[in-house]
Amino acid sequence: MRDPSPESGLPLLIEDEVATLQALGHVLRYPSGSVLFGEGEETDFALLIRSGHVKVQVGNPPHIVALRGPGEIIGEMAAVRHKPRSASVFALDDVEALYLPATTWLHFLYAYPRAMHAQLIAADERLEEATRKSVESFLGVEQRLAKGLVELASKKLGIQTESGLSLRFSQQDLADLVGASRESVAQVIRRFKERSIVTTGRQVITIRDLPSLSRIAEGDFTTSP
Repeated sequence: MRDPSPESGLPLLIEDEVATLQALGHVLRYPSGSVLFGEGEETDFALLIRSGHVKVQVGNPPHIVALRGPGEIIGEMAAVRHKPRSASVFALDDVEALYLPATTWLHFLYAYPRAMHAQLIAADERLEEATRKSVESFLGVEQRLAKGLVELASKKLGIQTESGLSLRFSQQDLADLVGASRESVAQVIRRFKERSIVTTGRQVITIRDLPSLSRIAEGDFTTSP
């Protein structure tokens, strides 16, 4: 298979690398809501997500800093640096992951320079993502929530129904995602519902009008009075 450079949009791992890791690691399964590892833990393994999605959460009160899905690796820096975990990771749905002990992961990276290069690019992109989220924290709650919902939709975390894209996120989950109070998020969701942009149920929010959410996320439209 052709081996393009990481700058051209190369995935973190290509087929022969995945095959190698599958022979070196073993599969773990985490039910929805379970903890894959906790902030401050001194564990030294990486996980390659094979199916399902996770949220990466820091602080107390918690704040969701990232969402990860199939083909992405989590915990890789702690495995390399032998440092306590910088974040907690929770399964958003049923997750299947490949468990890679620290020494196995490190030896793999030395044996596959292309993969190491791709990991460096990914680490830099994650730093940019964290910086962007920090900048976005100064935006209003409405715009931050719209951005969060658009991001969730782009990661295919929902289930398409007749009513729209249903996401199993509570209002508290969404507040943690955008770094706002639950009360502020509830007020924005109420306005979104009045405009038929979303509907809600128990622990579920359904996106009915993604184009309007995208416009709000870009600052081109508001539901504020």
